Amino acid sequence: MLLFIKYVSDKRWSTGIDPLNDHHRRFQDFGTPPDKQGDYAYLLHIVRSLKSTGKGACILPHGVLFRGNAEADIRKNLIWEGIIGSPANLFYGTGIPACIIVIDKENTHIRKGIFMIDASSGYIKDGNKNRLRDIDIHRVVDVLNKRLGVAKYSRMVGVKEIEKSEFNLNVPCYIDSQQAVDIQDIEGTYKAAYPAPTWMPCARIGVFVLSFGKPCSKSIALAWR
Repeated sequence: MLLFIKYVSDKRWSTGIDPLNDHHRRFQDFGTPPDKQGDYAYLLHIVRSLKSTGKGACILPHGVLFRGNAEADIRKNLIWEGIIGSPANLFYGTGIPACIIVIDKENTHIRKGIFMIDASSGYIKDGNKNRLRDIDIHRVVDVLNKRLGVAKYSRMVGVKEIEKSEFNLNVPCYIDSQQAVDIQDIEGTYKAAYPAPTWMPCARIGVFVLSFGKPCSKSIALAWR
């Protein structure tokens, strides 16, 4: 079997194989992938094809990060160098998001975690598909090469934290990329708009009563729940 220093691939997704009759012993160290789901078979083929100092990268469906059974067992044994979560709807024929698995066989025995990047929001709409811009690609490469921890974008995730999540490697479990919501102060807004009325809080039912101060005037109840 030929061994390589570099291996980059966009695999054919979910191609079935017969892992029990493998003459290259690609699965003996990490576990046997399911015979009807070829994602991990292809990934382990890349790992087996690399020299001891080899590096590789492979595009795979996002499901490889969290699917259970045999694939979960493989994740316990295989420490990757990095995971890059990509935007959805990049590829023709499918709209599901993919991920890039980065492999570096050098120093795997002392590796203490996986460097994760959530690049799911870095794209531009191009017709009915999404497309990565040069700025999106350069950002991923720069952050990965320098191992930069960027809020809501990237960080190193330790093995112990991964173990607590039962080896679920889904990137959003470790990187919260949601933008902060601008919470509006409804009470303050109404008090600023109507400074004259009297505000009477009714804590029991969570309602503020807006009274216009005249004996026969109507009151407006503003519910906060």
